[in-house]
Amino acid sequence: RCRWCHNPETLSPLPDILYVQNKCIHCGRCVQVCPVHHQIHGSDMIFLRDGCSRCGQCASVCPSGALTPSGRNYTEDELMKELLKDRHYYQISGGGITLSGGECLLQAEFAESLLRRCQSEGIHTAVETALFVPWKNIERILPVCDLFMADFKLADPEKHLEYTGQDNSLILQNLQRLIETAGGSVLIRIPLIPGVNDSAADMKAFASVLRGFGKRPKGIELLRYNALAEGKYRIAGMRYESFGQEAQSAGYTALLRDELKKYLPDTDVFFAE
Repeated sequence: RCRWCHNPETLSPLPDILYVQNKCIHCGRCVQVCPVHHQIHGSDMIFLRDGCSRCGQCASVCPSGALTPSGRNYTEDELMKELLKDRHYYQISGGGITLSGGECLLQAEFAESLLRRCQSEGIHTAVETALFVPWKNIERILPVCDLFMADFKLADPEKHLEYTGQDNSLILQNLQRLIETAGGSVLIRIPLIPGVNDSAADMKAFASVLRGFGKRPKGIELLRYNALAEGKYRIAGMRYESFGQEAQSAGYTALLRDELKKYLPDTDVFFAE
């Protein structure tokens, strides 16, 4: 769990209950179905999350959408029905479907079957992954994934432990194996976090790791920091750790790109303007 997670509502394997306070009309219906976790204090509804079973009854009776589940369970058929609604868009845009997360490869069996069906429909398939999963989960996806977008957050294992709760040994083993197996289909993405991994020294460290691999990836994309997730943490009832409100400037990101390119001249390095 990286401390700058952009989708905190996906950290739990179960749907959580999101509460958008300014949508609440204080009707009291949530209090009627769950007085233990919902209370009206003056003009405010207080959502007491401790011990909440996430049953969703409060969201089911909320007329304003102030209380909503963060997700829902789908069968493969249900999800394919939704995905095929945008088939024309995929065709005219040259795009396709991307499984993201959280970590979609924690559901490798479902992901494999879904991606296979998408490919059979002529839909381009992509997976966004942090690679902190057993290699067997990645291996079963290889034949049905056209593009892997693999996070590479930190080169230093101790900093990785500090900021994610795990060192990066498994991730780097999987990244090396993935690039050596399907390098032309692997895009490495480095999220630039102010004061954490956005220095020239960090670029040198990233390059040092990647130079040790036998093959090169399709490319490396530098992702500039943004603080747009702060609102998500608020409605999920979670504490947000800010690394600043400003993204790295285009000029500074270009310098980091050039620094990385200096050590990896045979690899495409770019960033979104």
